[in-house]
Amino acid sequence: MRTGVLIASAIEAFFLLALMGYGPLYLHQELGAGYFLASMAAALPALATFAASLTWGQIARRMGLKVLTVIGLIGYLGLGLAIMVTRSPIDYIVGVSVMTLFSSALAPATLAFLTQFGGDMGQRLAKRLQWQSSGWMAGGLLGGYIFGLSGHSYVYLMLSLAMALVLPLILILRDPSKISIPVQEHHRSRHPHPAAILLVVLPFFLAYSGNEGFFTNFGLYLRLLGIPTEWVGWSAAISTGLGWLVALRIGYWADRWGGKAILTWVLLVYAVLYVVMSLAPWPPIVVGAFSMPLYPLLNIGVQRAAAESVPPDAHGSAMGVINGASGLATFIGGTLIGEVDNAWGPHIMPWTAAALVTIGLVVALIVYRKPKSPRP
Repeated sequence: MRTGVLIASAIEAFFLLALMGYGPLYLHQELGAGYFLASMAAALPALATFAASLTWGQIARRMGLKVLTVIGLIGYLGLGLAIMVTRSPIDYIVGVSVMTLFSSALAPATLAFLTQFGGDMGQRLAKRLQWQSSGWMAGGLLGGYIFGLSGHSYVYLMLSLAMALVLPLILILRDPSKISIPVQEHHRSRHPHPAAILLVVLPFFLAYSGNEGFFTNFGLYLRLLGIPTEWVGWSAAISTGLGWLVALRIGYWADRWGGKAILTWVLLVYAVLYVVMSLAPWPPIVVGAFSMPLYPLLNIGVQRAAAESVPPDAHGSAMGVINGASGLATFIGGTLIGEVDNAWGPHIMPWTAAALVTIGLVVALIVYRKPKSPRP
């Protein structure tokens, strides 16, 4: 089952980068959509991810993780089929958004499966991230190459490749027997209130809003500096490759020091980098900072922080909150920094990202502060 979970994570990343990353460009270039409508190809599925992930996380205990994984894979299969039969921007956006409601079941299920048994969960999460990184790199490199070669038939080629991997995996996982999350009696009395999980995830949400908002508008910022927009893909590929190399070490750090400590430190580094980019907007500094493999620290940090804050049978709910927060942060961050660009210009974008990450850091220092031991 663990190998199937890791393969599923790679397929998820492949879909997200190849379809969501190139979806707006496909709508604008091939289906004639305007810039605002094309942006909805990523924005509305992000909202659907937010809404659906919370629900899937809540029902993970009742349905079982294997069933939830199969639902998520079928959702991605339906996502591909829906896109292949659409011929207008509106149909594309509606089809992607509806099927995202089902594909969003995959991330909470795989994350809960890898964290439910405790122990070296940070290293298991790191292994998942390596598989995801492979999917991201494949989606980015193949997507850019095939899109440049084939134009309109890009969707058919990419989805045929992705679904060739999805179908066998669904057959492997088709057994409806549940992989249940172990529930111990003493856990029942200390289940956290949903607001407590939201509080743990809040620093990540604020920082992710700044990061994703800056990333989705990074091409505009590079244009301001006179850097070719191809550097967006190159720097992302460099960052992803470096992240793949250091992922297991990050997992070891997370298991040794805890997810909250890892998350707090990476927020500090992010804040410093955005300030440096704002004060010294020189191409080598901007591209170098953007290429640093900080995302694995953010990703593994919040997953480990959530897992260590709740009992095992609540991991599905916690991971659903993280996946939902990622979707909502992508929508809010991209919209906010896009409006900042429209109102004050691209040079304010890194300052906005720095502000969001800094607020997240302050919240982390408050929320993750260890309570003082009572005096004897």
